[in-house]
Amino acid sequence: MATLVVTIVALGAIGWVAYLVGSGSRRDRRDPVPANLSASQTDDELETKRLDRTLAGAVVTAGFLTLAMPIYYLGELDRQEGFVHEFSDASLERGHEVWDEFGCGDCHGTAGGGGVAAFLEERSQVNVAGWASPALDDLFYRYDRDEARFWIAYGRANTPMPPWGLEGGGPLNTQQIDDLLNYIASWQVDQTSALLKVEGLVNGAVNRLDGSADSVSTQIAEQEALIETIRTSGETSQAASDIAGQARDLLDGAGSGIDTDGDGLSDVTETGLTAVLQEAFGAGFVATELSFDPRNAETLIGIRDAASAARAVGDLESTATSLTITFQNQEVLLEQARFGLGFLEEAASNARWEVDIGGVAQASFDGDQEAATRAISLFNSYCARCHTAGYSAGPAFQQTQASGALGPSLRDGRSLTQFLTTEDMYEFISVGSVEGVGYGVNGVGSGRMPGFGMVLSEDDLTLIVRYLRGTTLDGVEYIDGAEGGEA
Repeated sequence: MATLVVTIVALGAIGWVAYLVGSGSRRDRRDPVPANLSASQTDDELETKRLDRTLAGAVVTAGFLTLAMPIYYLGELDRQEGFVHEFSDASLERGHEVWDEFGCGDCHGTAGGGGVAAFLEERSQVNVAGWASPALDDLFYRYDRDEARFWIAYGRANTPMPPWGLEGGGPLNTQQIDDLLNYIASWQVDQTSALLKVEGLVNGAVNRLDGSADSVSTQIAEQEALIETIRTSGETSQAASDIAGQARDLLDGAGSGIDTDGDGLSDVTETGLTAVLQEAFGAGFVATELSFDPRNAETLIGIRDAASAARAVGDLESTATSLTITFQNQEVLLEQARFGLGFLEEAASNARWEVDIGGVAQASFDGDQEAATRAISLFNSYCARCHTAGYSAGPAFQQTQASGALGPSLRDGRSLTQFLTTEDMYEFISVGSVEGVGYGVNGVGSGRMPGFGMVLSEDDLTLIVRYLRGTTLDGVEYIDGAEGGEA
């Protein structure tokens, strides 16, 4: 065997050497003579025919370039504009994805017109379902791009608005924030529409002020119901678990038996689930009452009964689990809920949301209560978010009007100390602050104070200025910063 292998290798080596020798001799026979060893062209050939051909080629090339460059240039502006639109469209698409992925519309409204957010109010430990989130469809009438970027990147502490930028500890990089800002800018309303919002906001502020006491009473009743839920969670968690177990058993056996409507649930299962889920609805364990019909494959339009049943049973199981966890932490949760109830009751007693409209009318508007009401409502609609602590969380959580929060207190004549003249104060409210730029008496702008000159009329801005300059908001009158006399 070894001899055979050696023989094959030897024959292969001999064959390879023979191939190399043969191929070398063939290459020598067919290769042309190298250029440096052959006779060259004559001077006539080099200086006439060849040179003429070269020069003619150069002239043709130059002529082509002479015509092509202007033609190319004429289309360059359109191409550049096309790239701008292409890049812009791509940025808007990415910004839309960021908006949807991170749920911006859940708080600010799907169209950016404002909405509400859920939030645990820190001082009271009460869950607030209706924290007022500002509209973003007029954002760039109030802030410039860098100022808007700051709020997105760093969020706003003590509110539902978290930091979204990497620099603030969030998930978005600079490009993503740019894309989001471009997307928000793409659906800004026109200025007329922004101005037309005023009446709705003013009416809403009036209604809120009128209904504040009732709102707090409703929250107290809800907090009392929460305490009762926690207190009875032992019994209710067991009942919910039993009902959820029955529902799960029925759903697990849904494939057995006659299925008249072919929806994936047997007729017996549909009848049984209907009874169980109605019992759960009556006990308050599910929010929607479902009644399955064995002859109809879709109890909810567009959703097969099998999917509806699975969702309903899943919700029931989640409720049972939640009640069980509540029972396991009953003592701690009761203490927290009772503390929150005490906070709400104290808020109802203090009624810090109240404003002495008559006093404001006398101090700032020569007794005109209509003007005073509008001025107060304008302040609450556009200024209270920053200058009244807790305002966005609702009447139960707000402090005395204009007592300060993110923005400084405007009480006790402080706005008169900062702005010696009406004109200075009007200008500042109209334009807002600019980072690093001075205002008033030794004020230095941070860029956080928005400008309202693009979203409020001159008359409305004047009402706000008169309101703040004519009174300390507690009935003491001023004239240009000097106490005494009529405002």
